[in-house]
Amino acid sequence: MKPIEGESVVQKVINRITFAINAGHFKMGDKLPSEFVLMEELRVSRNSLREAMKILSALGIVEIKRGDGTYICSQIKPSMFDSMIYDLILVSSTSEEIVELRQTLDEAVLRLAIAKRTEQDIEKLKEYINLMRKYFNNGEISKAAEIDYEFHLYLTDCCKNAFLSRIVKGIYSLFEHSIEKNIRTESLFAKADEHHQEMLDCLVNRDYDKVKTTIANSLSSWRENVKNKLKQ
Repeated sequence: MKPIEGESVVQKVINRITFAINAGHFKMGDKLPSEFVLMEELRVSRNSLREAMKILSALGIVEIKRGDGTYICSQIKPSMFDSMIYDLILVSSTSEEIVELRQTLDEAVLRLAIAKRTEQDIEKLKEYINLMRKYFNNGEISKAAEIDYEFHLYLTDCCKNAFLSRIVKGIYSLFEHSIEKNIRTESLFAKADEHHQEMLDCLVNRDYDKVKTTIANSLSSWRENVKNKLKQ
């Protein structure tokens, strides 16, 4: 692979690796060169390479096996649709477009989850909410944020649609960094706690009418975080 120069290094790493896969340099199930080799070959920093691999993993293009290495996924082939999503988000999207994208996805996920949820799903989501409260009250903010993120991923699984789940989870991975900021203070956690409960109530009561308002409320503080992040 050719060395990388210029801006948008993470995106260029993604493009270079997907190009190498499509060109046949790597096949499904192949192990990628070590992190050190890729850093030397592409002339990028460890942080840029790891961020790119995180995104490729979320897309289902690579699988990161701790203590072993990174492999090209053997079951899911990279798609043009995946590349388009990440180009829109990382390169050309405005903060409003990103917010609109997430709001549209969250509403779709919640509506489909309402239609397909089981009692087991409801109990699992209750567990996530209770665990998030426990970690926050114990001052373990990072763990609370992790459970917050897992709540949303599990809600996506409640849709019982593997294709939708893959797309949504891939996009959600780009928002993961902002979750901890949303619950860093007691006042913001109180809002997050309330919003998670409102989403669960929609599922319990099969209340489609409150989906739009519930999602809009849940994204209120996150919306400001995204705008501020992109201004930096």
